[in-house]
Amino acid sequence: MNKNTIKNNRFYIYTTYFFVIIVLSTTMYADLQVYLPLDGNLLDAAGGDHNGVLVNGVFGTHQYVAGKFDQGLELTGTHGSTGNDYVAINYTLTNEGSIALWFKPATFYDYNTILDNSVNQDDWELWLYSSGEFAARIQSPQYLRGYYMNADTWYHIAVTWKRNSVNPTYVDNELYIDGEWVASNTDAAWVAPGNAVYLGGGNSGNTAGDGVWDEVRIYNHVLTTEEIRALLPRKLLLEPVSLNVTEGNNEIYNVMLDYAVGQEPTDDVIVNITGDPNIRLNEQDAGVGLSLTFLPGSYGAPQVVTVTAVDDTMKQGDRNTNLAHSANSDDPAWAAVDEAMLPLLVQDNDYDPADCGLWGYAPMDFNHDCYVDFVDLSMFITQWLRCTQPGDANCQPVSPIKVVAHRGYSDIAPENTIASCNASRGFADWVEFDVRETADGHLILMHDATVDRTTDGSGSVSAMTFNTLRTLDAGSWFSASFDGELVPLMSEAVLAIMPDMVPCIERKAGAAQLYVDLIQSLRMENDVVIIAFDWNFLADVEALAPAISTGALSSGALTAQTIQNIQSQGIDFIDWAEGDVNAATVALVHSFNMELCVWTVDDAGRMAELISWGIDGITTNNPELLRNIISP
Repeated sequence: MNKNTIKNNRFYIYTTYFFVIIVLSTTMYADLQVYLPLDGNLLDAAGGDHNGVLVNGVFGTHQYVAGKFDQGLELTGTHGSTGNDYVAINYTLTNEGSIALWFKPATFYDYNTILDNSVNQDDWELWLYSSGEFAARIQSPQYLRGYYMNADTWYHIAVTWKRNSVNPTYVDNELYIDGEWVASNTDAAWVAPGNAVYLGGGNSGNTAGDGVWDEVRIYNHVLTTEEIRALLPRKLLLEPVSLNVTEGNNEIYNVMLDYAVGQEPTDDVIVNITGDPNIRLNEQDAGVGLSLTFLPGSYGAPQVVTVTAVDDTMKQGDRNTNLAHSANSDDPAWAAVDEAMLPLLVQDNDYDPADCGLWGYAPMDFNHDCYVDFVDLSMFITQWLRCTQPGDANCQPVSPIKVVAHRGYSDIAPENTIASCNASRGFADWVEFDVRETADGHLILMHDATVDRTTDGSGSVSAMTFNTLRTLDAGSWFSASFDGELVPLMSEAVLAIMPDMVPCIERKAGAAQLYVDLIQSLRMENDVVIIAFDWNFLADVEALAPAISTGALSSGALTAQTIQNIQSQGIDFIDWAEGDVNAATVALVHSFNMELCVWTVDDAGRMAELISWGIDGITTNNPELLRNIISP
């Protein structure tokens, strides 16, 4: 092909591109009602005069900072408090429509409000949980959720809705994150919207939004998937999103250019893939990178990459790595796309877990993980207590599946008491209990934010001193036989559970430093586990005391991205809602060399099913039942 032909082809591509853009601008966005670019002001660029108004609250700050495109608006606030800075948009949402915006979360807490409406406190809102999970709803309590975000990362959020024409009391709505469908609801309850939309909260009952907003768009019609994708910058797409390859074997994945109509490249796009000494890419030498060239006429076609794991004779265990993909092009839009990462697990075919490399199992390595630690010590003591002679044929073998007593043996004793902790003995490996901070800085056992349900008192834990809490009866609500049971200190529970069981501390409230200081004062950094729904709290614990084992609590879809997010914060294992776990979930977590526990299971059939999938731990209100299933 000569230069004139290339020039003519490029002229055709450019004219076609601009023609498509003109068509898009006159059709796709014709129903754009509000558009706040947030480039240093709150003016509505859609032409409808729905300008934003900045409301200065009692708390928080606001400023224009670097956005996803040009500038964006940063709002910060006092977490969990109302009366923070927010933006009010004088616009009434219609019976069908779409909201699309870019958001970069700064921190996670319940509830980091991204957007809400002036109707009711719990209706028409987008927010984040402390776990990083995104949620949206038109009417409480029907949520769209199941996507977990990382701090300081830009996300494109799009929510669509359409009131049902047959039954107007219902509404169909969809959620997209970064152009990908996440969740939908075809029978959500409709509630009429109010006459204003707020960024960062605004209703008297909604808490602060904390992050950066950019490119806020509101439409009076439902955007299609292609229309939503057209709002995103171009990107590299990898399928599947992660890969496991055993030494000597091959696996393939696809590399694609991901774009919407009108975003096709105007020049060649070269994708460079980093090399890794453990693999060969498309039969090249080990460690050598690979370049793929996407040419005009084949931009939309995937290119296949074959990954071959080098078959060596070394017993080195499985190795995790990431293959980085970056794009170069004379088309500026494609030269600026974000790097795409492919998590890769190379599985060693020489490594036998039964011999732990060159050393073999140590005699005290009860769980056969090639380390002797507090878990093995706990298992040894548990077995020793069951047997008069550890070598006796009548001794019960210790199961690698952790039996976790939920708030103690809470089926037969009042939860979160020393009585329930003691009742777990002989059945549980771990004893889970909930911890909150008192008004005078003590850590005590209590699940709820108030004492009303599980004591004879009333009021908020955070407003009470420890001496006041000690006057309460924490047992008689459960049974008269537990009359006079006290609210325990965390330190009392830890000491009661040790040494034959592991204290599993679920943090409900209180700073990481407070927990770490107490555990270090007891010299039990290696002997306890801390779990929490607030993963930032767990990251703080890891930074202060890496020896403390931490577990991420949450629910919903457990994806490779979520697992990577958890790993990136140094958290040691995952503790997930059992209803959201299946055999594939267990395998996925294990592929990242992490353990997966579940909560809370009291059905024997479900316990057996989870065990068959290779689950690592089960939290239950009846540890005796689970123990009998594991060791009949």
